[in-house]
Amino acid sequence: MNVTLRQLQAFTGVYRTRSITRAARELGITQSAASLLIQQLEAQLGVKLFDRSTRSVQPTRAADEAVHAAERMLGDALGLSRRMRDLAQARAGRVAFLASAGTASALLPSVLAKFRAGYPDIEIDMRDVAADDLVPRLIATDAEFAIGSVEGEFAELTIETLTRGRLSAIGRRTPDFAARRSLTWDELDQMPTIAMRRDTRIRMQIDQALGSQGKHLNPTYEVTLINTALAMTAQGLGLAILPATMLPADQFPTLIAKPLIRPAITRPVSLLQRQGRTLSPAAQAFVATARTVLAEREPARSD
Repeated sequence: MNVTLRQLQAFTGVYRTRSITRAARELGITQSAASLLIQQLEAQLGVKLFDRSTRSVQPTRAADEAVHAAERMLGDALGLSRRMRDLAQARAGRVAFLASAGTASALLPSVLAKFRAGYPDIEIDMRDVAADDLVPRLIATDAEFAIGSVEGEFAELTIETLTRGRLSAIGRRTPDFAARRSLTWDELDQMPTIAMRRDTRIRMQIDQALGSQGKHLNPTYEVTLINTALAMTAQGLGLAILPATMLPADQFPTLIAKPLIRPAITRPVSLLQRQGRTLSPAAQAFVATARTVLAEREPARSD
């Protein structure tokens, strides 16, 4: 038995108006088409729904018992249709994604704020993880995408650069430091510094770039977490060596970043997606917002 929504609409319309003519007008079909829908429904259900005469249409007892179920089914179908339309137009839904801890702290709050303003009814499930966990967690979980810094290529992923962070010396906003346009790595070697530990991705990139030029980084302190480096810098313990994009200005208003040159090193922040997977409309809207906001963070060029 394949009861159609059109048959249910005709049935509930005739039941409510007690008129095939009026029900047909509401549905935008002919009277004969509405009458045929009722006949088809009666045949499929095996019961008579209306007693018809030249003057009136009267529901039978079977119609009285069936109308509430029919209205509920139509309501469910209408609710599903509206839900799917809202999802398609990114007015509802859920976004589940991963972000490396540094990106989640420094870059994504502005993205989240802009997205929330434009899409207030979409649920956001952001999972901040260690940078090394970004790829395996994306492959193993229900997250639709990930945002963070990775090196190399992955056969099962597509990687799109959203912005680049210039490796910088981050320090307190003192007159001398604020007056600088940049620092060389050689100059930095004469100052107290705070760097990430040797097993972190940022440090590996720095050591490789400096090593290719016969240089070597000798930090005063080594830490594991970006926020630890920034907090120590805020206390005047040294200059933090980090991408400028990793400085959340709202959290550390006393700190500023000056680009490191000779060599200049940049670190990408990328969008990672599983190949062959289509993002939900809500996720597509979030990614579009991230592209717009993070593109504004691209560093200016320097020597």
